[in-house]
Amino acid sequence: MRFRIVLLVIVVFLTGIASLSTPGYCPPLGAVGSSIDAREFARLVRGLSEPEGYFNSDNFISNEAGYLKVLPLLRNLGVRDGVYLGVGPDQNYSYLAEVRPKLAFIVDIRRQNLLQHLYYKALFELSSNRVEFLERLFGRRIRIQGTDPAEPDISKLLALIDAAPRDAILRLRCIEEAERRIRGWPLGLSDDDFRSIEYVAGALIDAGPELQFTSYNRPPRSWYPTYKELLLETDSTGRNVNYLASEDRFRVVRTLHRENRIIPVVADLSGPEAMGNIARELHARHLAVSCFYLSNVEFYLFGRQRWSDYVKNMRALPWAENATIVRSFSNNWRPHPASIPGYYMTTILQRATVFFENEDSGRNASYWDLVINDYIAPRPESIIPRN
Repeated sequence: MRFRIVLLVIVVFLTGIASLSTPGYCPPLGAVGSSIDAREFARLVRGLSEPEGYFNSDNFISNEAGYLKVLPLLRNLGVRDGVYLGVGPDQNYSYLAEVRPKLAFIVDIRRQNLLQHLYYKALFELSSNRVEFLERLFGRRIRIQGTDPAEPDISKLLALIDAAPRDAILRLRCIEEAERRIRGWPLGLSDDDFRSIEYVAGALIDAGPELQFTSYNRPPRSWYPTYKELLLETDSTGRNVNYLASEDRFRVVRTLHRENRIIPVVADLSGPEAMGNIARELHARHLAVSCFYLSNVEFYLFGRQRWSDYVKNMRALPWAENATIVRSFSNNWRPHPASIPGYYMTTILQRATVFFENEDSGRNASYWDLVINDYIAPRPESIIPRN
């Protein structure tokens, strides 16, 4: 009997050693510390992604001015830690600064979005504070006299950016330094990838804080916010909680980037590969999704075969008990009851469990049903209007 017990212990031990040597083995994040090394980061970026698709915009910045209104609700609902998933450009960073996840995946059907986040990663890694970050982001020198760079609020920093002259030498240096940092990561990027990075960097620097969302071959709509307006937006209580609103929020995102815990992935939410790859990765790491920011991607999936594929991909993810979905709805299609005067997009929340229950019961019969049934939004009377 004692021999059998000893033999069993040996078998279990050897099995464990074998699993650790398996190339696909992913130890739980908490078991190996908070950071991910460069090789593992590169494996995740390359290995989880699928071939890119098409969407008719560069998507340098968001067009969702009210994206911060729901942050107090996320806080009140206890959406914290876990894994964050989100689509699109840097509005994700403001959600990350609030949720403070163990791991984040930024997904988009466009490869350019992945490359844009790699560029932002370089800017974060090269910058010790918000002043340095904004200088690199917009290629303009900020002159602060008689005060600590950590003290000015975002409105003052943006005013200094507006007043700063364009600097061709600084522009070139900032892009070159970011590219040099990116080339140091074992990602195997192509020359075309670096041309795309330079295209993104040039758009951000040349337009500066007045940059707006545009679709191909169509000028910005008058109601689209500028980058400056997005950075100055407030939550429903009137507080500016953008990721650049304070040094604390900036440091949260910078730490996530420096520890390789923000993974950009080329992914179609209804596609056959990337979302399934992410689900398997999270199961292997024993991690669960706490927040998924979807923007308005579901509008383009609903009512087609792609919708059932999307729901299947969503079901495959491991979800935390209080996991929350963040959606944006365009009031151009139909005014939403939670819409805020002056905002053409409405940001709403929904518990992930409720989303799946509504799918199972057939309550999501239309896209309108999806955004109107069991949504969570700030009460209109509690929202402090813009100045």
